[in-house]
Amino acid sequence: MSKSVIIIGAGVVGLACGRELSSKGYEVFIAEQEQHIATQTSARNSGVIHAGIYYPAKSLKAKLCVRGKNLLYEYCEKFNVPYLRTKKMIVATTSDETQILLKLKDTAAKNGVHLDLISSHDAVEREPNLFAASALVSPTTGIVDSTGLAASFQHQAELNGASLALETKITKITQNSKILVSGTSGGEEFEAEFDILINACGHGAHELTQSYWPEAPPLPKNFAKGNYFSIAGKAPFQTLIYPVPGTESLGIHYTIDTDGRGQLGPNVQWVNQPTYEVDKNLEAEFRNAARTYWPGVEDRELIPGYSGIRPRVEAKDFVIHSKDNIITLLGIESPGLTSSLAIAELVSKNFDSNKINFSVN
Repeated sequence: MSKSVIIIGAGVVGLACGRELSSKGYEVFIAEQEQHIATQTSARNSGVIHAGIYYPAKSLKAKLCVRGKNLLYEYCEKFNVPYLRTKKMIVATTSDETQILLKLKDTAAKNGVHLDLISSHDAVEREPNLFAASALVSPTTGIVDSTGLAASFQHQAELNGASLALETKITKITQNSKILVSGTSGGEEFEAEFDILINACGHGAHELTQSYWPEAPPLPKNFAKGNYFSIAGKAPFQTLIYPVPGTESLGIHYTIDTDGRGQLGPNVQWVNQPTYEVDKNLEAEFRNAARTYWPGVEDRELIPGYSGIRPRVEAKDFVIHSKDNIITLLGIESPGLTSSLAIAELVSKNFDSNKINFSVN
């Protein structure tokens, strides 16, 4: 008899795990508290397929991003999920920032990621609207339709026999010989038993950890919100444009979606509670940031777009914890979208172990 698994959270990571485990013969049940799949972090990000540039060697972010990137491109090709291999430039605007680019190039190389350092002339020749003293070019960075990806994961999981319950909130987890979960579904209270549980509910994961893992890494005191502004009219660049990264984030960068529409973001705005309205008064912050690498921003209209909440923990890396048949995924912020298939692969490979083996071979 196959083991039963409940996955809490139907974002891209939860759905990727559901697809992977149902393909291995597990009886998979996915619980999502919202009315639709992938409505929170999974739908409220830049949609970037990251190369694996910024993360310390041997970190989970580095390993899972590089592995996940390759798996994701293969998946998109196989299942016709919209994506673009846009490439990416990380732009230095001063000679001091060029030195930072050289350090980034070295970090990326340790992760097995090749980057090219190009001159100001070469950068502007590629993207005439750009201002740059130099730039790092990442040939394997791209973008993906994150909503389409989540829907594809759901479809594949359901083809494998997985079940999805929307408007289903898990409120309590009790461990006995099996794992008893309690909650509400469609407004009705329920209880059910499972052999294995995966907590993949993003920035809401901590609400559940206290019942089975009180020592979980703490959350920051506030929520790290990221806002986006859309660029009216023709996209100014076809390549993704990033500034030199800051201490809290990768900086307000330029991306396009799979339909070719340009946008700026995200910033980092610390808020007491998750809210998704974009304050139009943030426009000056976005213009000031973009002006350093895109002088033409002055002539373009910026429109408040969307926002998201990063599922950030105080640990700087992904946190994947396994004990007594409960696997907890915490801090799966960027590059979580890119890493989703690699996370699912890692969980699947080590599913029957009481301690996850973090090697990704």
